[in-house]
Amino acid sequence: MGPTTEPDRSPPASLLSSGEGRVRLRLDSVVARSHPGAGQLTCTGVTKFFGGVVALKDVSLMVEAGGITGLIGPNGAGKTTLFNCMTGFLPPDSGEVVFEAKRVHRMRPYRVARLGMIRTFQSIRMFEGLTVYECVRAARYNVFAASRLGSRLVPGAGGKRRDQETIIEILAWLGLHEVRNWKCTELPLLTQRKVELARAIACEPLLLLLDEPSAGATPSERDELAQVIGELPSLGVTVLLIEHNVPFVASLCKSVITLNFGEVVAAGPTAEVLSSAVVQEVYLGS
Repeated sequence: MGPTTEPDRSPPASLLSSGEGRVRLRLDSVVARSHPGAGQLTCTGVTKFFGGVVALKDVSLMVEAGGITGLIGPNGAGKTTLFNCMTGFLPPDSGEVVFEAKRVHRMRPYRVARLGMIRTFQSIRMFEGLTVYECVRAARYNVFAASRLGSRLVPGAGGKRRDQETIIEILAWLGLHEVRNWKCTELPLLTQRKVELARAIACEPLLLLLDEPSAGATPSERDELAQVIGELPSLGVTVLLIEHNVPFVASLCKSVITLNFGEVVAAGPTAEVLSSAVVQEVYLGS
């Protein structure tokens, strides 16, 4: 198996490189939409039941704009359920979620996404039959649909050119340019995770929610991923990530929130939270 025979899409002349030879990405639309507090998310009293099981209990937290926040906790703590309540995939039974000064917990997921809150998932689902480029191109619809003209917006020739350049920049930034014409489903799992990240970034989020982005990665792959995620705040993107790899969290996150049995048991600066007795007990059972 190999790449499909598609027109070559070479990186545009405007593509910049960092001092270390990595592509330096720009997301002009994110910068244009940014404002003081852009990307800030607040949950107040969020509670969710599944029958008689309390998945989330009175969860209150704030994700500060412009940084990277970690959401940690053992399996079954309620982390992904909280993501679902934040992004409209599950309605909380009580409480509220506020993003961009709007209550979003009763919104449909596509409306939340158009406000600028984009997420990835634990289970990767690629578009069957699409190439990497096409998969990321499909995500760009969200950018146009979120414009003031809504879904009626049809970009002109200049818009289409800039749109293509943005996709190529994202692929090059994530090291995916060489596989841009490969079918997504033919790629290794970890490469598919990078495609999923590219798809999320192509939506030009103000807030990006990453659900276990380093799962299954080798140490060198985690280092590469950490470098990429670490650059996102400089592009105007706030990040909230679920992660079980504590060193990965410690290297990236300015602050950490810890869930256990659906409740927030610790929140604050990363070093302070990770060294707290309650968090060590949650992870080590001491």
